[in-house]
Amino acid sequence: MFALGMTAAAQSVSIKLDSGIFKVVGARPAGTLVVYAGAGDVPPLAGAASVENGALAFRPKYPLAPGVRYRVVFTPPGGAPIEKIFDGPSRPAAPAARVDRIYPSATVLPSNQLRLYIYFSAPMSRGEAEQRIHVLDADNKIVPKVFLPGQELWDPNNRRLTMTFDPGRIKRDLVSNRAMGPPIAEGRRYTILIDREWRDATGVAMAAPFRKVFRGGPALRQAPDPKAWKIAAPAAASRAPLVVSFGRPMNYTLLQRMLKVTNARGDVAGAVDIVRDESEWRLTPAQPWTAGRHTLVVDTSLEDVAGNKIGQLFDIDVFDTVTETITASTTARPFDIR
Repeated sequence: MFALGMTAAAQSVSIKLDSGIFKVVGARPAGTLVVYAGAGDVPPLAGAASVENGALAFRPKYPLAPGVRYRVVFTPPGGAPIEKIFDGPSRPAAPAARVDRIYPSATVLPSNQLRLYIYFSAPMSRGEAEQRIHVLDADNKIVPKVFLPGQELWDPNNRRLTMTFDPGRIKRDLVSNRAMGPPIAEGRRYTILIDREWRDATGVAMAAPFRKVFRGGPALRQAPDPKAWKIAAPAAASRAPLVVSFGRPMNYTLLQRMLKVTNARGDVAGAVDIVRDESEWRLTPAQPWTAGRHTLVVDTSLEDVAGNKIGQLFDIDVFDTVTETITASTTARPFDIR
């Protein structure tokens, strides 16, 4: 609140908001100036009052908040109150969405690659994947019928999209495979192009298009075998990471939830890193490692990038459906920390 005892001139009075400062102009510096934030019976804002260039001025103690309405009341001596409503500053525009990363991260993908994971920096609009994601050949021509038609799988936050390459073209002996071959041909160069015109959940187009260039590699037609994985055990009493090398790229999202390490005390808590083009899993413990027997526990639904599960090839049964589910079936790989 700001009050001065001088008489205000009988002239036009206006209330302005200038760079976060409320001002009464067109009157002598007299009267009462009060500012309220929001609606209802609320106390006036705290702040500093002064006379600036012959005008009443009120500087709020704290910066004005976006989305808040401010009611300013100026009462001249012996006169009726004058009110004006101001909106707080505009909310800063959120940066336009981008494609953060794509998995698999490798530049060589097997010809029977099953899934593609696209991570965005912000929630995206649904129903646009089919027209916004393209696979181009070496001549920059769109490769048709690459992905499973009609499928667009999002995480709950609409920031991770799972696209599945058409299993009918991946699984051997199916009609599409015999007629068209796999979506990715070994030895050929491709580009994944994501259009800039794809809009986020607020309707704003992406900041830029995204491209990932890769080459087709040999098909992966051998089931992952945890017994063949290399486990580099850290030293006891250290917090060095446990390193598990698979010898091939694995499914990035499944790796984050389908491996764990246990010991006599229970699960070993820590931070997981997935590196080397998803061919290596590392666990850095929250507490130093204890000496003794540990076990790497593997959910048997874990897949490599071609959809091969632990002990089961993806195309061994042409009637298998394409799913990502967590099951109770696990296999164990013991190791010692010394």
